[in-house]
Amino acid sequence: MSSLAGIGLKLLATILFAIMIAIIKHATEVMPTGEIVFMRSFFALIPLGIMAVMQGDWRDCVRTSNPWLHVRRSLVGATAMFTWFSAISMLPLPEATAISFLTPLMIVALAAIFLKEDVGLYRWSAVAVGFVGVIIILYPRLGQPIGDKGMIGAMLAATSTVFMASAAILVRKMTKTEKNAAIMFYFFVTASAFSLISLYWGWVVPDMQTMILLVIAGLLGGVAQILTTQAFRLTEASLLASFDYINMVWAVLVGILLFDEYPSTPVIFGGAIVILAGLFVVERERRLGLARKAENRSKAS
Repeated sequence: MSSLAGIGLKLLATILFAIMIAIIKHATEVMPTGEIVFMRSFFALIPLGIMAVMQGDWRDCVRTSNPWLHVRRSLVGATAMFTWFSAISMLPLPEATAISFLTPLMIVALAAIFLKEDVGLYRWSAVAVGFVGVIIILYPRLGQPIGDKGMIGAMLAATSTVFMASAAILVRKMTKTEKNAAIMFYFFVTASAFSLISLYWGWVVPDMQTMILLVIAGLLGGVAQILTTQAFRLTEASLLASFDYINMVWAVLVGILLFDEYPSTPVIFGGAIVILAGLFVVERERRLGLARKAENRSKAS
């Protein structure tokens, strides 16, 4: 039952994230990205604070044994958010989302490099195949001028996957000593502060409708992250990871219905390759996890 509840929370989180991204893509037409990052991060603190009060110990949000690790992770995460929001402002949503699915494969590569995790031939092969898929997606952009908006957006989307994966690696290390509430709290606070740097290049005063939408986006983002965290408490990560790919469905629907953006043939084929490579990694992680559990049980007996 807990697994089903975890899957339900994960699916709900993907829907909330999709609504949030739709709002943010709309807002990028009239507002600078740095200001949007601030709104997204600052207002996400509200649901986090409510959750902390309801759980009875708000001090979990601020209690930490390594504040500088939080700062490092938050700066990496904020950079990922900035590059991702910039990418969706320049690219059709289905294309940007397809490129973002490179993130799980980047996590495999970075875990091998920085965490010295044992990554075998099968997973390295999946990473290589995933990169081929991304190249197929990017191929139509490669012949465009360097300063072309679509070309820049594609490069930013690819860059964001490196920072997203790096943030995930840091979070993986932090969960050994830090509470999830603290990880989220310091991320939201640091990302809000970091985004204030963009004031130098100019912010705009949003109209009331845009302001309300951005507040909603921040609230939805905060709730979605809380739901995702709770889902991982109820269900194994290897099972939940496969549900990330439903985001492609939401991206296509939002792109078509709200922005008149249809996935191109390279995005469909390249995206399918990236998704299949990612699902292979998820399944491989699940099998390795089961093997480790069986080995630990045999040692215990």
